[in-house]
Amino acid sequence: MLLITGCGAAADAPATPTPAGVARSATPTATPAPTPSATGAPTGPAASGVPLTDASLGAHPAEPVVQPARVQVPSLGIDVTVSPEGVDATGALALSDDPAIASWYRYGPTPWSTAGTAVIAAHVDSFDYGVGQFALLLDAPVGTEIVTTSVDGRVARFSVQEVSMIDKTGVDWNAVFDRSGPHRLALITCGGEFNYDTGHYLSNVIVTAVPIA
Repeated sequence: MLLITGCGAAADAPATPTPAGVARSATPTATPAPTPSATGAPTGPAASGVPLTDASLGAHPAEPVVQPARVQVPSLGIDVTVSPEGVDATGALALSDDPAIASWYRYGPTPWSTAGTAVIAAHVDSFDYGVGQFALLLDAPVGTEIVTTSVDGRVARFSVQEVSMIDKTGVDWNAVFDRSGPHRLALITCGGEFNYDTGHYLSNVIVTAVPIA
């Protein structure tokens, strides 16, 4: 099962300051798979926070890939680079230590696919880099526009349908990493309380968005 295990701060303490109303998260890692699950383990200075799914279905992209290079949420001032990633040694979605670089799960759908969920995740903060732009996602109102741009200049626009902060043990990662349902985009980071003993945030912030026709 694919999951995002980390999306946030240093293993010993959250980065500061945190934007009002936004919970920090740990750093995610992921494995190629059709259905994700949630787990969390710190990776180096950052703790992970988004679960992954079994890699049995996702070893290779099933269709020609239009690779995303950038994701923006203009109304929130979010503008981050996107890197295509698979899974790390722990089987979680690999995330950059820098919260300004998001990871797109390259074995799943893209923002230009016709079905399934394109998953893009990033750390909410980092001991070395401070608070990341995805920390602002929790404040995105329904209807907020998200703009994704591919390496060859294609643009796909999405409208926020739902913003949730869910305890990591309660996230339905199979649904998040869906490969065949209605097309949508999921932006994921961590949030909620920070466990100083484990170096993890206890929740994930998941923004679900649908294509703008």
